[in-house]
Amino acid sequence: MKSKLSFQLFLFLILISSCQQNRDEKIKLTNQTEEYQLIADTIINDIMIKAAENDEWAEYSLRKLDKLKLVNEIFDLVYSEELTPYEYFSEAPLRIEEIEQLEKDPEFSRDKIAKVQFVEAWYFDPIGMKMTKRVHSIMLAYEVYNNQGEIKGYKPAFKVFLK
Repeated sequence: MKSKLSFQLFLFLILISSCQQNRDEKIKLTNQTEEYQLIADTIINDIMIKAAENDEWAEYSLRKLDKLKLVNEIFDLVYSEELTPYEYFSEAPLRIEEIEQLEKDPEFSRDKIAKVQFVEAWYFDPIGMKMTKRVHSIMLAYEVYNNQGEIKGYKPAFKVFLK
């Protein structure tokens, strides 16, 4: 009985230690032969996806982005219940009815979505000198205007976690 319990404890410890990720450990990402090292397990990136008026640099930087495709794809996945939307600050799940209400709000429009926030992990292959990222979540934020019609800031619409 005692040896059986010791063996089970040994198996449990192996299982637990194999689940823990060592930051220096090399990993193979799906469908890739290179070995990547985890260099950042959580990086938060705020990205502007809508250029301000007369901002030539932003327009140039975003010239190959299909913003509406990105935004519509996320909304479509939410409405088809393939992605669950979450309230940005509390991370409480939102119901489809709440997303429908958001879209009816006169302050909101998919065209006004100007910012995304990615929470991601970064991996680096020092031999192949390659870098890749895995996105954990995406938050969409839309422009909010003051009484003079000027942008006063951005309001989070919702956040989704990727699989």
